[in-house]
Amino acid sequence: MDSPLDTTVARVPITVRCLDAHGRPVSLSARTLGRGSTDLQDLLRRAYAAARRGGPAETVTVSFLEDARGKLQLEYLVVDRLRPSRWRRARARRRAEQVQAALMEATIVVTLAVEATGAIAAASTARWSPSDTPEFADLVLDGARTVRLPGTVRDWLCEDAVLELLRGTLGMFLDDDVEQLVIGKDPETPGRYQETVVTRSPALVQFLEGAPLLALLGAEAPDRS
Repeated sequence: MDSPLDTTVARVPITVRCLDAHGRPVSLSARTLGRGSTDLQDLLRRAYAAARRGGPAETVTVSFLEDARGKLQLEYLVVDRLRPSRWRRARARRRAEQVQAALMEATIVVTLAVEATGAIAAASTARWSPSDTPEFADLVLDGARTVRLPGTVRDWLCEDAVLELLRGTLGMFLDDDVEQLVIGKDPETPGRYQETVVTRSPALVQFLEGAPLLALLGAEAPDRS
């Protein structure tokens, strides 16, 4: 919750549903919610700092409410304590637009990192393929399907610290017998709602228990030179 001195500069709503093998909602444990929210927040801050191209003064946080069994309403928030004077309103408006764009970019990176982790674990084979631009990376799944990801996601999947945060974010697959994680983006924007589905698999469980993701890929970290 914002303090009386805080100003919410940007927000992105997210809906998360956790389902069992029969498609029924699963209520998450306190352990999952505790570690998951902390690690998700750290992932979001990493992605936001990269999107803002430096060390932003704003604070990035995640608020969540389990408003129904197995369903979470999340809000990714950027807050600060700026109180612009009247003559600075135009500048503040431009800055708010930049902050909102950075938060949206960070949201996409975090969601795609979670989705890519599940996709790699669920595929029979997965490998990186050279991309035609350094800003993106191509992930080839099952020898046929190619998924284009931001370069940041590729780099993240090669970093031990980020992989540990992903393990915490996806902890519901270990602690609460969740079979499917459904992430809904832009739930309040008509015509833009999208869902990302991460499905439990033996390889995903191995990763969450500590197995290296690159071993699941069957490849070394890609050459980014």
